[in-house]
Amino acid sequence: MWSPDIRTIFLMIFLINAFLTLMIFAYWKTQKTYEGFALWAVSLLFQSLAYLLFMLRGEVSDLLSIPVANVLSMVAMIMRVDAIRRFIWGTPVPALYYTVLIPIFMSYWYFTYIVDDMILRAFISTIFLAPCLIIAGMLALISRERENRIIRYLFAATLMIPSVVLLVRLAAWMLLPGHYTLFSTDAFNTAFFVIAMIADILATGFFLMLNMVRSEKELRQTNEKLNLLSSITRHDIKNQLHALSSYLELSRQTVRNPDVAAELITKEETIADTIARQLSFTKDYEDMGIAAPAWQNVDGIVRQAAASLPMKDIRVTVDRPDLEVFADPLFGRVFYNLMDNALKYGGGKITGIGITAHETGEGLTMVFEDDGIGIANEDKMHLFERGFGKNTGLGLFLSREILAITGIAIRETGNPGRGARFEMSVPKGGYRFVPARQ
Repeated sequence: MWSPDIRTIFLMIFLINAFLTLMIFAYWKTQKTYEGFALWAVSLLFQSLAYLLFMLRGEVSDLLSIPVANVLSMVAMIMRVDAIRRFIWGTPVPALYYTVLIPIFMSYWYFTYIVDDMILRAFISTIFLAPCLIIAGMLALISRERENRIIRYLFAATLMIPSVVLLVRLAAWMLLPGHYTLFSTDAFNTAFFVIAMIADILATGFFLMLNMVRSEKELRQTNEKLNLLSSITRHDIKNQLHALSSYLELSRQTVRNPDVAAELITKEETIADTIARQLSFTKDYEDMGIAAPAWQNVDGIVRQAAASLPMKDIRVTVDRPDLEVFADPLFGRVFYNLMDNALKYGGGKITGIGITAHETGEGLTMVFEDDGIGIANEDKMHLFERGFGKNTGLGLFLSREILAITGIAIRETGNPGRGARFEMSVPKGGYRFVPARQ
């Protein structure tokens, strides 16, 4: 009957991780990838080196095969958490977290050279690796991307299942008497390393699939944007230029009538301004979704937007200056458009604009409201449609598209005559409160 050889399993894990490292690195060099992808390849490299040293236990010094090998494995695990966090959330693991490996290395050294205790070394490994695996899985689970939901669930499972087996192994070793070593062929030890080997293959495959799904989504969005931009360029600007040509012809015919000529010139300037706005929209729309979403302080971007508009004596207030939202880098454009519309269509009686936020059972509701004349009920259904409005009809359409990138919905809920009121629904995980630095 075949008896499992742990060294052989270690050799297989080393070779598999080395192969996966080369495969992911080659894909990273030749294909479109996202932040965190290359770090996953580096984690596989560290993992393969760790298992190579595990396999050589007894052939190399204990310093290399125990403290160094275990710390390499833990570095690989932190890198995987870091890679997932960068890929899904766009934020790295703070570098300070890596410093925890220093006391862990010293602990391994102590329980190797001072007190040679395999159970305590296994305890250190478990209390570090199991939480890391669970955190990595949770990061994948709580993502807001819907297109890859099934892949993310499977990815999370391949990360979290080894943590359960690792905890079971530790419990068995502590409760069942026996002499245990790294090469013990008991069912718990063998099961953990076999499952870890399978999990490495599956997790890397799912991570690669997540990258491919995102790349496909980006390509689809790019094609949609190109089609829309082409439509705007051909249709809207062509119509404006046709109107401009007509007014220019009329201007030539009325050159001796200053009043009529002045009126025509005003209309020509309006058309030129409309064309400029349309071109500005195409630039913003082209940039939308290109850079990765990031955490942005709402108070800061509102102040920036207000500073670029003729606010005069209009008061702008933000009730939660500590609020940050995970959104596209063009997030500030949303508030610019809302304030610009308030100034243009508020009826000239606006005295204040307020941005408030409160948590709900589904996430966070962020409210932008002014004290102008409001929006007619018959216009509410069409506010965010492209082309609806008095000018280009592109500002609110662009705002909705920018917010939708990170799952934020927007709607108008104000009462006519009492001011405009826009509600933005931010999903859970898409906002946080960060106290200002003193």
